[in-house]
Amino acid sequence: MKHCIIYAHPYELSFNHAIKDKVISLINSRGEQYNLIDLYQQRFQPVLSTDDFIALQNNTVNDDVKSHQQLVTEADNLIFIYPIWWFGQPAILKGWIDRIFSSGFAYRDDENGFTPLLTDKSATLIVTLGSTQEVLLQHDMNDFMKSMIVGTLNLVGISNVNCQQLYEVPTLTEDERQTMLDNISI
Repeated sequence: MKHCIIYAHPYELSFNHAIKDKVISLINSRGEQYNLIDLYQQRFQPVLSTDDFIALQNNTVNDDVKSHQQLVTEADNLIFIYPIWWFGQPAILKGWIDRIFSSGFAYRDDENGFTPLLTDKSATLIVTLGSTQEVLLQHDMNDFMKSMIVGTLNLVGISNVNCQQLYEVPTLTEDERQTMLDNISI
């Protein structure tokens, strides 16, 4: 199994960083392979630009997009690690999706209709939240992952999605955080 980790958190001392390290440790312990895309460390340009559109019209993509698409192509499982901010993923991750999951790579939309092209992949989502699950339920926000799972991953053909939501991260004790880390699965 080969994994591609897409990591979107700017702070090296964050719990998300500890999750990334735990995931890498799990992969290594199983003798599997991975590539890491650390969006903040790589200073990934998340803005879908005019140049991107021109490249797509010419049936090509810019070099930074091409290198990330190659890592996605090589992977059996995509692992997304990120915090939920304002009930969604960080802007840098949304921009990555906009640029990398482009027409001709992640899907085809032509006279024959919409065709997903990443049907040979699975995905693991590990997301952190500051609030409790109960607060989200009170505000009818239980479906906050729907746009990522259904509107992005399922849409491009990734139907096998493992989603792990880690609540109340800022207020947890170190022991509670360690328990969360111990329960992460990929």
